[in-house]
Amino acid sequence: MPKSALLTTKLHCPPPPAYRVERCRLAQRLNDGLNLNRPLTLVSAPAGFGKTSCVGEWVRGLDGWPIAWLSLEPADDDPARFFAYLLGALQNVRPGVGQEIVGVLHTGHLPPAGVITATLLNDLLQPEDGRAGPLLLILDDFHVIQHPFILQVLEQLLDNLRPPLHLVLITREDPPLPLARLRADNRLTEIRAGHLRFSDAEATRFLNDRLHLALSPADVARLQEKTEGWVVGLQLAALALQGAPSPCRETDPTRFIASLRGSHRFILDYLTEQVLDRQPPNIRRFLLQTAILGRLNGDLCNAVTGREDGHSLLDSLFSANLFLVSLDDEGQWYRYHHLFADLLRSRHGALSKEEVAALHLRAARWYAEAGMADSAIDHALAAEAYDLAVELLETHALAMIRQGYAETVNGWLQAVPAAWRCQSTRTDLAFAWMHLLRGAYAEAAPYLEQVEAALAEAGPSASSMDSVNAEWLAMRSLVRQMEGDPAEGEKLARAALATAPVQDAHARSLAYFALGSVLRLVESTIPAVDAHREAIRQARAAGNPVVEMLSTVGLAGMAFEHGRLRLAVEITEPVVTRLEHAGRTPPISGVLYGILGEAHYQWHRLEDARRYSLRALQLSTLGGYNSGRIICRIYLARLAQMEGDLETATRELQQVGDLVPERLPDYVRQELVAQQVRLYLARNRPDAASLALQGEGFTWEESLAGERAAHFRAFAFPERPQGNGIGHAAGLLYNSGLRLLLHEALASGDEDGLPGGVALAGRLLDAATEGGYLLVALEALLLRAQMRAAMGDIAAAAADYRQALQQAAPEGIVGVFVEQGPPVAEALATLLEQDRLGDVARDDVERIIALTHTPSTTTAAPEAPLEPLTERELEVLRLIAEGLKYKEIAAKLFISLNTVRFHIKAIYGKLGVNRRARAVEKARRLRLL
Repeated sequence: MPKSALLTTKLHCPPPPAYRVERCRLAQRLNDGLNLNRPLTLVSAPAGFGKTSCVGEWVRGLDGWPIAWLSLEPADDDPARFFAYLLGALQNVRPGVGQEIVGVLHTGHLPPAGVITATLLNDLLQPEDGRAGPLLLILDDFHVIQHPFILQVLEQLLDNLRPPLHLVLITREDPPLPLARLRADNRLTEIRAGHLRFSDAEATRFLNDRLHLALSPADVARLQEKTEGWVVGLQLAALALQGAPSPCRETDPTRFIASLRGSHRFILDYLTEQVLDRQPPNIRRFLLQTAILGRLNGDLCNAVTGREDGHSLLDSLFSANLFLVSLDDEGQWYRYHHLFADLLRSRHGALSKEEVAALHLRAARWYAEAGMADSAIDHALAAEAYDLAVELLETHALAMIRQGYAETVNGWLQAVPAAWRCQSTRTDLAFAWMHLLRGAYAEAAPYLEQVEAALAEAGPSASSMDSVNAEWLAMRSLVRQMEGDPAEGEKLARAALATAPVQDAHARSLAYFALGSVLRLVESTIPAVDAHREAIRQARAAGNPVVEMLSTVGLAGMAFEHGRLRLAVEITEPVVTRLEHAGRTPPISGVLYGILGEAHYQWHRLEDARRYSLRALQLSTLGGYNSGRIICRIYLARLAQMEGDLETATRELQQVGDLVPERLPDYVRQELVAQQVRLYLARNRPDAASLALQGEGFTWEESLAGERAAHFRAFAFPERPQGNGIGHAAGLLYNSGLRLLLHEALASGDEDGLPGGVALAGRLLDAATEGGYLLVALEALLLRAQMRAAMGDIAAAAADYRQALQQAAPEGIVGVFVEQGPPVAEALATLLEQDRLGDVARDDVERIIALTHTPSTTTAAPEAPLEPLTERELEVLRLIAEGLKYKEIAAKLFISLNTVRFHIKAIYGKLGVNRRARAVEKARRLRLL
């Protein structure tokens, strides 16, 4: 909800009443709470005890305490509305507070309670300028707040609130907060009805000095006894006495006071009748007619009553102290005292039901013309004008849901009879869209079904439903994409585009977005780019920032996945800059920050990568996007692993566990498993890596070979569906399978599985190249190079390294090389030394080598074997250098395959290496060959 849409009258301390009385004892009690650093002051008493006036008088006398005031009403018991107003009140005195939450609320999302609490506390206690300063937050009429989510946030705030922050709750009843614990810990100041009752001295000042009644001390004492110091009772009594005929003024007050009998409610009814009955008929009628309004101003009152003197009449009623409370300093907006308003409404029996409905209808129309849709809908429902209510809902529901008022809109829908509710197809679409944005596809389904039923009832010839039908088709397309049926998703998206009227930019933006999304999914890149660009153009024309943002994310994501890092940043940075300057960063923009983080990771600008990734995590958390939070944790784990911090990388992935729902989108699950495998291998846990991949269809079957039944693991991988390429996330997953295969071969000295790995790497490389997934192709090249080197095919390995370097150079990509670690760096160093780089720039290679993480406990390589090689080991070493495979060595030397493995393991140990190419290189340097 934009701050400009907030009713500013709710964000200011009400002006003082016309006849106020200073109450120093209450001010001192309230000051004590501040001086003792108690975080909460509770002012709790029934209606009519002067709670708001008391606190207002107190804060006007405070020096050095910025005041954030919020007057609540029943409609504020909607979390999104409550927090929009709460932040508006806080930002009146601290402009930067909660800006992140505001950005989320603008998109119709509600952050988790813990996130709201942490963000508010951080902003209040650790502001950007470093100076927290005092702040007093006052929530008036807090008894209207019953929503568990709001109460949960406030309880968390109270648990962590520290000086110089202070919260004041003004309420008719104690809120369900841990008051007993706060009281026991001396963290609570309380003002109760007993404190608020007028003393005899205060009653005398009020009745005689302010209202000039000249009552005797005995009359004041008796009136005090009758009303028990109840402020509103004294005020009503004073009004009754002022209006009573007084042939004998010195005795009439005494008789009048003596006649008061009964409970507070009886006295109140009696005194109200005394006050109302003495008003002229036109004033009584005005009071009864306008009692339907929560707020009053002259134009609104004129529209409801048909009068023309609303402004002057409100001014005169306020001056007469007739229970009218000013809501601003300009005298434009007022409200009736709550008790007085209740009593006026209870007397609506004096008006016919038809007249009351007509009053509400006039109010609804006035609010609708004034652009206050929420108040207009409330009054339309009260008037049972369901045609107007549905019209307003269909016009404003989507915007209000985007502002976060989902619960409010849902309440309105429930208030509309079923016969009318089924006509509100646009409202159903609004709710469906809200759930789709959050990834809650199952929750969107009932609303889409209701739209489908409405479309079926209207029939295919109802052209008036074309826009609704187009939006419904687009949303169904998104659902089918999520459910893993891109073919049906594309069919639905194209049907949406064919159905959407040419002039309806909103419907067409949704259709193009759905089409772009599914084309990206099936790796039809250029048409997907065109569709997203058109979605952005149509969204701008329709004023739909959500679809514009989503399609921008789609374009930037495709650019990154295809290795166009510079283009991805070129698309992303201006949007991010614009959002930050505007102070509005919706949760979906977290994807943009994630893309920036990944680009800087590939450029090895690790601090920038971490900063962007943490920002993406914060926004995803604010929006409650579990998929986004998981992806961000994967980014951070990958970053920590590149830096050699495996403990931090492990912790990042451990935090993912609580976020994984029953079903993850394929791309999220694939990236998660890929990173798990890489981290397991870095920690030398191949069995755990194998288990993780088995869930994705990769297998390692035990097979028997050799004369002593030695075993090796046969690698198998899931085939891609016929005609399907390989996307970025799937490519990372397949490359992780190759990593495990390479790790197993090097650890065991068994090369039998490597030819299959080289073949798979080639197929993967072809598919990634065909689809334009550069980062996947680069990684496949590097893995194939290492496998070829392990098999002794040094020339082919060198060719793969050169190809990878050539393809990475235009975009400045180095991260995919550095994350492979020392093996690739050493191979590149060898090519550099041997001047076998071809046309690859030496500077690029030298930078990769310099950036590659090496263990901190490095020592110079020994110039001799740890122990001499035996004659048989030297024979095996010479055959390795000739490029023979294990089986060929076994046949040539007439020994078993297991014996070959035994000798090779001994050779590696004595030379201090772990693979064939290094063993040959080291042996040549030591002149063993």
